[in-house]
Amino acid sequence: MNPGDVLTLNIEKVAHGGFCIARHEGIVIFVRHALPNEKVEAKLISLAPGKKSWFAQTTKIINASKYRRESPCEYFHENGCGGCDFQHTTSSYQRSLKLEVLIEQLQRLGNVTNAREICRINAVEPEEKYWRTKIRVIANEKGEWGFRKFKDHQIQPIKKCLIADESINQILETLPSGQANEEISIVKSDEETIVIPVQNRIKNNLSIKRNVLGIDFESQGSGFWQVHQNAAHTLMTVVENESKKMEINNFLDLYSGVGILGRAILKNHPQAKGYAIESEKDATKSALANLKEFKVKCLSQKVDKWIFSNSEKFDLVVLDPPRSGAGVKVMKEICKKTLSKIIYIACDPASLARDVAVAEDKGWKLVKVDAYDFFPMTHHFESVAIFTRA
Repeated sequence: MNPGDVLTLNIEKVAHGGFCIARHEGIVIFVRHALPNEKVEAKLISLAPGKKSWFAQTTKIINASKYRRESPCEYFHENGCGGCDFQHTTSSYQRSLKLEVLIEQLQRLGNVTNAREICRINAVEPEEKYWRTKIRVIANEKGEWGFRKFKDHQIQPIKKCLIADESINQILETLPSGQANEEISIVKSDEETIVIPVQNRIKNNLSIKRNVLGIDFESQGSGFWQVHQNAAHTLMTVVENESKKMEINNFLDLYSGVGILGRAILKNHPQAKGYAIESEKDATKSALANLKEFKVKCLSQKVDKWIFSNSEKFDLVVLDPPRSGAGVKVMKEICKKTLSKIIYIACDPASLARDVAVAEDKGWKLVKVDAYDFFPMTHHFESVAIFTRA
């Protein structure tokens, strides 16, 4: 088997990462742009990590799934944009695939035997097009702006992105030509849509306002913010609803960003004391402004260092770690320091599952996992896991 070989494959099930699984002579093939129960021809791209399986790209549909559709995006094809994974099926079927991924990861990596009973996935409007409030584009040698192709440094020029907010597309359509390899971000806030040169991030890191559930939040244009226009609203509502069920004297907000989740807790517990721990200095600066009226210490420190230096215990801990998850050492310490409830927001189901295994080993029970489809047309989604003491 070599890159470029074309195989006829029977697609089995969805896999984490936007692929579907097939097998050829006992070797696992991760196939792009396929759907479960299809028969396709696919071209091998490269060996997967571990060198025992392969990535492949669908080139021809022999027997199509009943869920397959024509992609509404002109750039979603064999040699096109690498940004989306599921333009070839409906948003509702995408959610069913993502739920299967979540359940499989929790069962396999987290030993959660009742995962199918405690997991669900939710649509978030808009659930298909024009939901994304930030994109990052790069110029090719001709100065045309676009996105990189899948596992390739080549750039697919883009005139319009169907998942980007329409105000972003208006700017994208009128951008002057760029220099080769020049990168920019186009960011929509409540007030305006702005262009931020990536190479000059510090100089152009403009402070912008965003309103979430009637509360104005300061943030940085090139800093982290949930890209789906309703993601922050949704997560803030979830944390508010979970935290108002309990008494909270003190809480801990880890990987806290600009403080929206801490603010959700404080809505019903304004006298609670808390810590907001975030390694990104600009985000911490914004959190200080956003939480200045409350008894919250906003600290710009790495979670994996700070948490071992503090001996306090907390009624509630909420965490929103990066894709790699909290990790074994931090998760053990969170379990030790939490008195009542843990709210874990995860952008990667595999990392969540590994941290779930740690928590359950330390006497915590995974009560439920609600996933939210904040990234339609891609394989990504966000999960909110609720733990209580077993």
